[in-house]
Amino acid sequence: MRDLLSEYREIRYPRNVGLISLSHGVNEFYSIVLPPVIPLLVADFNITYAQAGLLLTVFFVMYSVFQLPAGLVADRAGKKRVLVLGLAGMAGSLVVASAASSYEALLAAQVLAGISGSTYHPTGMSLVSDIESDATEGKAMGVFGFGGMLGVAGAPLGVGGVAALFGWRAALVVAALGGLVFVAVFQVFFRDPDGAADRPATVSDGGKTEPGGSGSADGLVARARESLAATLRFRITPTVVVLALLTLLISLQLRALHTFATGFLVDGLGRSTSLANGLFFVMLAASAVASIWIGSLADRLNRHLLGTAAAGTTTIVLGATYFLTVGGGGTGGLSATALLAAAFALLGFAVYGCSPVKNAIISEHASAESSGGLFGVIQTTSAVGSALGPAVFGYVATEAGVDIAFPLVAVVSVLIAVGFVLLARVG
Repeated sequence: MRDLLSEYREIRYPRNVGLISLSHGVNEFYSIVLPPVIPLLVADFNITYAQAGLLLTVFFVMYSVFQLPAGLVADRAGKKRVLVLGLAGMAGSLVVASAASSYEALLAAQVLAGISGSTYHPTGMSLVSDIESDATEGKAMGVFGFGGMLGVAGAPLGVGGVAALFGWRAALVVAALGGLVFVAVFQVFFRDPDGAADRPATVSDGGKTEPGGSGSADGLVARARESLAATLRFRITPTVVVLALLTLLISLQLRALHTFATGFLVDGLGRSTSLANGLFFVMLAASAVASIWIGSLADRLNRHLLGTAAAGTTTIVLGATYFLTVGGGGTGGLSATALLAAAFALLGFAVYGCSPVKNAIISEHASAESSGGLFGVIQTTSAVGSALGPAVFGYVATEAGVDIAFPLVAVVSVLIAVGFVLLARVG
């Protein structure tokens, strides 16, 4: 934390970066606002875990499909304006979900949430890049990422805690109101010194806007072609293929665990919803530590071995959770809860340890002229994995039980470990 504060002081516009980073946290909080209350939704709406998983799948499909259009709109309408509208839209989707009287209404709310959420990364990351210099962009992006992790870790405590006291509908309303308050704070206190955040982008030459600028239809078509050309500028090598598949598997695993961790603890081990969300928080808090610490280790140790070790540890811990269900989850006493907390902390650390290692390996293979296209393809496979995870393991949970589905994610971990081994051979 001291290192983070030290770097934050060196940022060119710390208040703006802080607000953008907090908005990242709000966005990530909203992206996993349903998993903490999924056991309650399953009971109240009499739905299956497959249907519950589909709620997350719909969100991430919309989230990924609309990111490119959102970026184009942001260039024309202004990034700050689109960011604020997106966060407000996500808050509105929670109000719709809180009043839902049917499963179909929940699905509609998730469609709205996904479309609204798709505006965030094309605007938030661009705003950081726009207002910071080359010398401070790295530090600013580090703070930006940390803000997102805070939001992810806060969801089970915030939503789960309110839901345990007042019900899941009240929890969604409180989350929506909190987001709207933040939107107002962001609107008042964010001040772009150059005014570029609210100014539509133009293509200029000596201060004159060309007819084919970004604000015209021809300009948008030209830019779309340029983006496609940039995506196809690198060679599809075996290394790129393995990296893309590895990214898909890592995202699939993460979203499956996020979606069904609480359900596993409640329906599989018989724990209370409040305790389950507390353990979910432990897992996410450990994940935040792993993202920073293992990312640093990736600069000093063999990355392929480090990734294989993280995936292998995930496999062992996830496999061990099956035996907790066989034994009834322990006695339910303090010692059993402590064991669960340790297991979920280790699980979060190992699961998230795979991501920074994988990203470091991608950077090794990304040249200056092809990095944009490479990361574009990788992010697309990540979105596909995020959509598949809740759907695939939701089906397994429905057919075999959530007590089987959650430990079965270990199969994906095995494949991830194999992927890191393959990278060492083909790279």
